[in-house]
Amino acid sequence: MSLSRLSASSSTILQDLVVRRYLGIAVAATALDLMTKEAAVRLLGNTGFVTITDRLSFTLVWNTGTAGGLMLGPGTWLLNVFMTVLALGLVLSVVRPMAAVDPRATMAMGLVSGGAIGNLLSMVAGPHGVADFIGVRLTEDTTMVANVADLFLWSGSLLLVPVGMTLYRLAKLERAQRAVPNSKAKLA
Repeated sequence: MSLSRLSASSSTILQDLVVRRYLGIAVAATALDLMTKEAAVRLLGNTGFVTITDRLSFTLVWNTGTAGGLMLGPGTWLLNVFMTVLALGLVLSVVRPMAAVDPRATMAMGLVSGGAIGNLLSMVAGPHGVADFIGVRLTEDTTMVANVADLFLWSGSLLLVPVGMTLYRLAKLERAQRAVPNSKAKLA
């Protein structure tokens, strides 16, 4: 077997491993999110409240809007489904090349996708909307309520910051390398 075939073969295997790892993370995150939502609904009832500390509580609220609770009218549900499916397709199409540049991309995108899928399934299957139950009091008058899917979305997004910085550095280096031959040609 030639070296180029061996390289192509191992590249295909690596790509498959990347996709399998990404899908595994996304499925695990989705399952954990759905299980915690089910537990919260069972333990808190329809509108339960349990204080943990002065800033943290379990507060069950039903989110029927888009991310962050934004309502866009009667088409909100359909827009959520369309945008989530579109985003998941885009992520799946870039997970391999991004993982080749920075292995952290697989975990980050798996968490983001798992959170998105968890909230999408909850919205589609739940009669009341998406169960948010982790209450964090930000001020005396403001409490943010989220769920585990939201935590995965935020964590994955934060993990993408260093990945983006790596991509930026590589693009900058590539531009600099392309500029060097052009400057030599101008000097000649």
